[in-house]
Amino acid sequence: MKRSIYCSLLMSAMMSVVAAEETRQVDKHEHGVGELNIAVEGNAMNLEFMIPGADIVGFEYEAKSDSDIALVNTALSKFQDFENIFTLSSSGNCNLVNAEIEINQGDEHEDEHDHEDEHDHEDEHDHEDEHDHEDEHDHEDEHDHEDEHDHDEHEEEAHNEFVAHYSFTCGNVKEIDRIDFPYFTTFPNSGELEIQFVSEVGSTSFEVEGDKPFIDLKGKI
Repeated sequence: MKRSIYCSLLMSAMMSVVAAEETRQVDKHEHGVGELNIAVEGNAMNLEFMIPGADIVGFEYEAKSDSDIALVNTALSKFQDFENIFTLSSSGNCNLVNAEIEINQGDEHEDEHDHEDEHDHEDEHDHEDEHDHEDEHDHEDEHDHEDEHDHDEHEEEAHNEFVAHYSFTCGNVKEIDRIDFPYFTTFPNSGELEIQFVSEVGSTSFEVEGDKPFIDLKGKI
């Protein structure tokens, strides 16, 4: 699923969104902070959420146990019903035309880990040429221990996130003057949403928290 869908008519207004995304790539994601991109063109509205797994299910590693898998499946089902996450002004007369929910298994350390394994393997090969079988055996034991340690550390540093994309067509899109976010009660671990909003009028940003879970769009569409 593509990160965000913005039309060519909004390219100039998008510059602030692009800059924000570049900043995100530098900072990576932050626990307690989810992201939402909203784009409006004509009678279409697209919303894309990117939420750290810790905010949704309390962890970011790959779910393997039955209990963790159950938590993930429950969360995914909640995202499928968008009204658990947000609601649009009824005056906009909007209908959902598509919803895509997935878990992005972001793993910034994968390449580094693979490189370390390859390097360790080369070192082991050189070691075999220089030392006897007993030393080689000791080295393999040490190598296995390091691999186990690296694997545990690697799992702890995983940064999985929930990505949800919703597309709407609206009969009166300019009548949408507010978006509310029951997201904060659906997922109590959530802390904040950083929102980038783009329309033909221009672009703006919001920071939304549970004590004031809505954005005012009057004059912005």
